[in-house]
Amino acid sequence: MSRWIWKFGDFEKYHNLLVHTRRQNYGYLEPPVWKLYRPDPAVRFRKKVVTDGGKIRICAQGDYTVSLLGRQFPSGESKLWGAQEIDLPAGEYVIQIRVMETKTFPALYVSGAVESDGSWLSDDCSGEWAQAGSSVLFTSESELPSVFPFENTSVSPVCEEHAGGGTLFDFGREMFAAVTLSGFTIPSGPVQIRLGESKEEAMDPEWAVIRFVKTPQDGRVVLPPSALRYLWVQGENVQAQAVSQMLALTKRAAFSCDEQVVNDVWNVAEYTFRLNCREFFLDGIKRDGWVWSADSYQSLFVDRYLYMDQELEKRTLTALGGGLPVVQYINTIMDYSYFWLMSLRDYYRTYGDADYLRQIYPQARAVMMFCYERLGNHKFIRGQGEDWVFIDWAPMDKSGALCGEQILLAEAMDAFHEIESVVFEIAEDEAAGIGLDLDLRTRVAWREESSRLRKNIMEYFYDPKLGVFVDGYESGKKNVSRQSNILAYLYLNCSKEIRKNIYEKVVCNDNVTAITTPYFKFYENQVHCEEGNLDLLEESIRNYYGSMLALGATSLYEQYDPNQKGVEHYSMYGRPFEKSLCHAWSCSPIYLLGRYRLGVVNTGIAYDTFEVRPCMGDLQHFKGTVPLPKGEVRVEASRHEDGMHVSVTATAPGGTRVIGEKRYKLIVGATTTAVE
Repeated sequence: MSRWIWKFGDFEKYHNLLVHTRRQNYGYLEPPVWKLYRPDPAVRFRKKVVTDGGKIRICAQGDYTVSLLGRQFPSGESKLWGAQEIDLPAGEYVIQIRVMETKTFPALYVSGAVESDGSWLSDDCSGEWAQAGSSVLFTSESELPSVFPFENTSVSPVCEEHAGGGTLFDFGREMFAAVTLSGFTIPSGPVQIRLGESKEEAMDPEWAVIRFVKTPQDGRVVLPPSALRYLWVQGENVQAQAVSQMLALTKRAAFSCDEQVVNDVWNVAEYTFRLNCREFFLDGIKRDGWVWSADSYQSLFVDRYLYMDQELEKRTLTALGGGLPVVQYINTIMDYSYFWLMSLRDYYRTYGDADYLRQIYPQARAVMMFCYERLGNHKFIRGQGEDWVFIDWAPMDKSGALCGEQILLAEAMDAFHEIESVVFEIAEDEAAGIGLDLDLRTRVAWREESSRLRKNIMEYFYDPKLGVFVDGYESGKKNVSRQSNILAYLYLNCSKEIRKNIYEKVVCNDNVTAITTPYFKFYENQVHCEEGNLDLLEESIRNYYGSMLALGATSLYEQYDPNQKGVEHYSMYGRPFEKSLCHAWSCSPIYLLGRYRLGVVNTGIAYDTFEVRPCMGDLQHFKGTVPLPKGEVRVEASRHEDGMHVSVTATAPGGTRVIGEKRYKLIVGATTTAVE
């Protein structure tokens, strides 16, 4: 089947530009704070064909010229300008099509005797040919890849009221939608319009984040797609109708249990996450509405226990990678580049998609080398110039080399070693090594570099007297944070004794500054679960997320503080409505329940091996489904007097049921039952 094709990365660059021109703050566009890359305006596509002849049809996004290259042509080339249908002669030759498009990006669709797909090559007229980009989303000639496909649904307000000299509409729950307002008098002057995730925000003329001043045309105003639940408009005889815009996704997971609050949290998390799955994984649909690497890293975990949408993951990773040359960290944040490299490795482990690793490899190599060339004393990395040393919103000693940054860099080195090994194993097995020059292999022993860095981390950041890690050694402050120690627990391959010390002396120590955002709670909850303190998962869901829903939340907030009252819950960054009330990083219960309750975990490549190890926690009963790349796992468990009754069914091979120290092979399609 034919697909639209483009130079690899151009599709993502173009839509990434559109995404990052959408954020609005207080009536003004909020430009991003990092480098963005544009698509190439002129691209060549080529394919070597052996054909008996026939008719082909050509459609392009841009102006184009077709060349048939071969000895059978008098000049070695037969050139056709802009021909939509071509009668191909029989024989062996190369089809080459040049496309020019400056407003969007060059793209090509060929059907008939020859079809366009990922087997074509492309270049930017530089002679550096590589595999063309494509997507299963674009298989129809009429669906241009410059227009991203969303599902549109008409939504009416559930109620409205006259307030503040205008009309306040409530659409019932958070959504991303284009609103049409009608009923204005003709002619009409400019009208004030305010959107809000809360009623209070929509009513606030000074601090509503998304706002417009529009002059109706023929009595109507059409707003660009934006995040909202409430909408206030100046005037009292106005009607509102919205068209919600969502990505077409298939929910492949399920979870339910005997506690309604846990079920409600799972369902609201799924809705929240779906809203933030768009062209790419977003952090929040109102603020920021941008694509952040570390946020996306967590979204990948959730996606694999909910939709397992491979195309969405690829698009996001490609967009985050950017383009060449690499002149700054991804999102300007040091650890976000490390998370991106780790995400690429995890993507491969999930889907076994070596072809994508080959395509993204030049970008991954450039990002890795950018980081590597910044190493300083003791092979540690430190912030320079406008680098953002982040890790988390927390008081950490960032006066020199920061412990958490070194840990993640070491993990990124291991990840890149795995990426490079896969890519060049493929290239060496192929005669052409499409798009890869074997001389470009980085001449760095990444495993050795990672081992050396890990050794130095232990030497300089681990304090044997405290039994835990300090943020920095250069200031002498010996500040202990949860963040550095949690990262050490998860990524540093510490001994059991050190992990135990981290858990008891830091994670369970109320004297160590608490984590305040769901972003890093994601990692802290993993530590609780890995340490075997699994009952805390439900406690966290009840107390944190359950309290959020009790306030009337229809999607999960960026942050929640139970000590706040009323409109205080909407404030952040010193402004009253800056908090995102629909944030992807708050959806971790989907991953945590799938991973640590249903107990399904990938242990191979593309789940060629996986384990199922259910755990009751403090629930009495649960059942659910976890997707696999090709199939699913269904788990049901109940607590009884004689133990936990568990049934497991897997519809794909490679599964192992783990009960204590015993392991049992799962038979495809058969249900395994046990009492534990």
